[in-house]
Amino acid sequence: MNREQFEPYPGRIYTNHGGGRFLCIAGGDDPFSSVMKNIASGWTLEAHNIGIYEDGTIDWDYSTGGFFKEMTESEKRLAILDEAVTTFGKEKQVDMMIEEMAELTKALLNERRGRESNISEEIADVLIMAEQMKIIFNNADSVEAYRQGKINRLAIKIATIKSGGEE
Repeated sequence: MNREQFEPYPGRIYTNHGGGRFLCIAGGDDPFSSVMKNIASGWTLEAHNIGIYEDGTIDWDYSTGGFFKEMTESEKRLAILDEAVTTFGKEKQVDMMIEEMAELTKALLNERRGRESNISEEIADVLIMAEQMKIIFNNADSVEAYRQGKINRLAIKIATIKSGGEE
């Protein structure tokens, strides 16, 4: 299998060629090196000369500075969501996202009609699944850029309306 040099993105989880799952914490001191944390054990190290294989797994030539570091709450949450994708599979989780969005739609319609609704629970389900979609499609940075752009556009729209302009 071919291996190419690779620079992991901080905040993303990668599967090591040996099967371990590692969260990229930050870029390292050298090109193609990064600080990586094993999401199962908390073992944190600087991986040097990182490479990626055709199947998407990574490895490195050697590591330095290894130590155990407790996972932050954010890292624990990301590890659980990543494990859900790994355990249930991408297709099933995409289907679950569609289902959860439909359940939120139904809850919103029930609220509008004066019926009992569980909007908070359904919003939580959609947000959890949306985080998994970012893992599946490996697009957290792109999603955040779009999100920020849309918030900025909303701010402009609000300012325009408040100043007497039209949408």
